[in-house]
Amino acid sequence: MLNNVAYFDAEGNRIDHFDTEQVACLRTIEYCTSAIVPDGFTFSFTSFDNFTACSDLSEVVCMLEEEEVEGTVEDPCGGTLTCPVILDAVRLVGTARFHINIGNLTPIEGGHQLGQRPCTLSSDTAVSVNQVIRTICQTDSCQEKCFDTIGAFAFAPQLTTDACGRQIVTVRGGLFIGFNGC
Repeated sequence: MLNNVAYFDAEGNRIDHFDTEQVACLRTIEYCTSAIVPDGFTFSFTSFDNFTACSDLSEVVCMLEEEEVEGTVEDPCGGTLTCPVILDAVRLVGTARFHINIGNLTPIEGGHQLGQRPCTLSSDTAVSVNQVIRTICQTDSCQEKCFDTIGAFAFAPQLTTDACGRQIVTVRGGLFIGFNGC
């Protein structure tokens, strides 16, 4: 039976599962991409053995956004005080790019395959990123890359056929992102 989702560690190695509860304040950058199977070929997918995903996060940076919240402290003379407190929200902003190779492309007839590795379907996508990954005490600055990729996931592709009879393959997945400090 085909497993519907695959997990990968920070080095890109396939792992059995990813324990999201052990990582505090886990965030994700997700992608969804589709590709049309070229004329003259059929697509098949039986396992994640023929799956690779490359990500480019060079245009994703950390920015600080001032945020006012209320904080409650004990009054040494009795009771509590509720006061405004200024914090910084660390926000990831930019564009994440993904290049996906998946499945097997097989010529319908009369084609030849060169090399030892099977041909795969390829797709590229760019994802806008704009999300808070952590709230911290106010600081003067934050390094541009205050995050690490700590893992990844991908769902088995969905295969549909359009009105013209072409196969369309859709793949969803993403990266698990962790805050590494300012």
